[in-house]
Amino acid sequence: MIEDPGEMKIRYTLKQSKGDALRRSEPVRIFPISRWIIYLILAPAFIALAFLSVFFFSIFFPLFLFGGIVLSLWVWWLRRKLLKSNHTQSLEGEYVVIKETHIVETKDKMGDK
Repeated sequence: MIEDPGEMKIRYTLKQSKGDALRRSEPVRIFPISRWIIYLILAPAFIALAFLSVFFFSIFFPLFLFGGIVLSLWVWWLRRKLLKSNHTQSLEGEYVVIKETHIVETKDKMGDK
């Protein structure tokens, strides 16, 4: 016997006049409306939900795509400006180029024994 998930079985005992107990089980429907009415209600709801999801996806996907492109171009532009500023940066002020260096060694009295 195949059980329907929309049914619930209730067992009860009937007593006959001779004192014999007769056991019977009857399926009782949980949902009072029949199955085809449920499908008639749910099918259009799923179709409407599919159309709404396609509608919102078609609106928000280009917005996110455009936002990502704008953000990546802005980061690229800032990086480009930063690299250009580092290459053309020059030292300002007066400076002297040292050609020779002399190393002078000094010894402390504490270091000598």
